[in-house]
Amino acid sequence: MTDLAAMTTLPYDQRTKAFLDYMDRGRAAGPVAKSEQPGVWEVFGYDEALQVLGDFRTFSSDMNDLIPEDEKELASAAQGNFLGVDPPHHTQMRELVRRAFTPNVVARLEPIIAETANRLLDGIELSADGTGTFDVVGEFAAPLTARVIAKLFGIPEKDHGMFTIWADALLGARPAGELGKADESAVRELGELVRFASAYLLGIIHERRAEPQDDLITALTTAEVDGRSLDDHEIVGVIGMFVIAGHLPSSVLIGNTVMSLDSHPDVLAEVRSDPGLLPDVVEEVLRWRSPLVRDQRVAACDTELGGEHIPAGAMVCVWLASAHRDAEQFERAEEFDIHRPNRSRHVAFGKGIHFCLGAPLARMEARIALTALLERFERVEVLPDSGIRFHPSIGVLGPVRLPVAVRGNTPTG
Repeated sequence: MTDLAAMTTLPYDQRTKAFLDYMDRGRAAGPVAKSEQPGVWEVFGYDEALQVLGDFRTFSSDMNDLIPEDEKELASAAQGNFLGVDPPHHTQMRELVRRAFTPNVVARLEPIIAETANRLLDGIELSADGTGTFDVVGEFAAPLTARVIAKLFGIPEKDHGMFTIWADALLGARPAGELGKADESAVRELGELVRFASAYLLGIIHERRAEPQDDLITALTTAEVDGRSLDDHEIVGVIGMFVIAGHLPSSVLIGNTVMSLDSHPDVLAEVRSDPGLLPDVVEEVLRWRSPLVRDQRVAACDTELGGEHIPAGAMVCVWLASAHRDAEQFERAEEFDIHRPNRSRHVAFGKGIHFCLGAPLARMEARIALTALLERFERVEVLPDSGIRFHPSIGVLGPVRLPVAVRGNTPTG
């Protein structure tokens, strides 16, 4: 199957197989190929993926020219999303955010994540014999990551659910299998959502400027580099970037980890006996079943890549999932191996100047969430016939609904 849109409508297991088969066929044919979709080149090889992700001069992240002139809110918010801009603006924006989003800020979230995870699990109803079923993504992973991001920014708890709605809408702005540039009509559909979200967030930003609190919005209002600070609309864009990159992918990562352990009972048994292996598990899941399977750039000039001529203005789709299965980089790449010596060479968090600032947070959330699940339940079994649903975008591979059967741990002593 080569129809990517049709692929996203398949049941989760068929979709996964069809998608990975597509990656394998593409890589076997060559590291770079012209797509069936007009104006798009697809990158399947690991080295070529690194080349695109690491060369911002040739392969630009800036697609703001596609924003209609009358969508001022979108244009303003886009300036705050430094994932979609190039240096020198990117350099200054990233440094401003980095000064607010420090390692200490992330470290202080650890007990909050653990408390939130356990509170969510407390809400799972079990029968008298300690067994039950629930959606481990919809009822646990997604609300966990949404609440963490909301807590990070100081969003009132009653409004945490909005983050999930915003993330789904922002990621679903283009057709499911589309690899090219989102057209104006798709961008315009975001206008109403962005206007609503901007108005809501601008109200909170104004409150923090008047009455600072211990949260990331306050830190963003005070961050300064070389006399430059963030304006309110740029802060809205930063928050939007975190909602997209820091909420949904992290919840899918937790779901993918549950699925990976379920399909590898020997690894699950090993991890239960040694929970210290969980960081290794998460790292291998990031390679083997990365939640975000593509990244995209625009060719800033005519160039050569993997033996192919890429014209200026072409969209370049980097298949991260294919790079992670490149046999020249990862021996037995198709196997799930938590002891793989070079698993950290994956590009699940990007590479170069756009490497994800939230990577430490995503890793910590996954580790804490899995620890809480394993400590709470002696059995966590995926229910394949109970309506597993993957995210509709071709750029995301993993569950947004993952029913599991559980049995509580038997108290000792």
